[in-house]
Amino acid sequence: MNSADMTAPGITGPTILRTEGLTRVYPSGEEQVTALRPLTHIFPVGLTAVVGPSGSGKSTLLNLLAGFDTPSGGRVLAGDTDLSHLSEAQRADFRLAHYGFVFQNHNLVSILTAQENVEFPLTLAGVSPRERRNRAYALLAEVGLERRAGHLPHQLSGGEAQRVALARALVNNPSIVLADEPTGNLDSHTGERVLDLLTAPAAQGRTTILITHDRDVAARANHVLHVRDGLVSAEG
Repeated sequence: MNSADMTAPGITGPTILRTEGLTRVYPSGEEQVTALRPLTHIFPVGLTAVVGPSGSGKSTLLNLLAGFDTPSGGRVLAGDTDLSHLSEAQRADFRLAHYGFVFQNHNLVSILTAQENVEFPLTLAGVSPRERRNRAYALLAEVGLERRAGHLPHQLSGGEAQRVALARALVNNPSIVLADEPTGNLDSHTGERVLDLLTAPAAQGRTTILITHDRDVAARANHVLHVRDGLVSAEG
């Protein structure tokens, strides 16, 4: 694995994320459904919003960029690393080192507190207990949840769980952040706070890509991609 130009965890710097002829086709009975048509694109540093109707291929694109799904054709490159050349275990290690995720359904570990959920990527990365506690608590404070640090996911509202997920995504200072409707369950004030946190890494030289149906959220992005029927096009 060659990742020489990737940013190490905790160090700010640009990471080039790009696709070359990326496609995804799913079988559907005797037919095939094209979820993503051939896409060759460089995702620039900064915040890219991906917009489009439900079922258009937005989540397929995000899953391919993360290496959660395997392309039918083409490839995803993060720096010099072709994700398709990595084993499943290597992709998991690569994501831990370089990616942060905010899932639409939060994906919090039910038996861990909010604090422990945010610490989890740092635990996997071998960060010392004291440092991971401090970093996790600081991010929970940034999303306004320091008083909920000891609560389990079932004791949190949907909006609170989403903010915990955001803190977890950012705690390892990732080079790439992928977010699926990160403000969908939040009130306008909290949504603005979350967007501030998402745009800050982008402003520091990171690549942040988020799916959104909210025009106001898309308006804050540096770049906008439109997806319809698996075809991706850049705004303007």
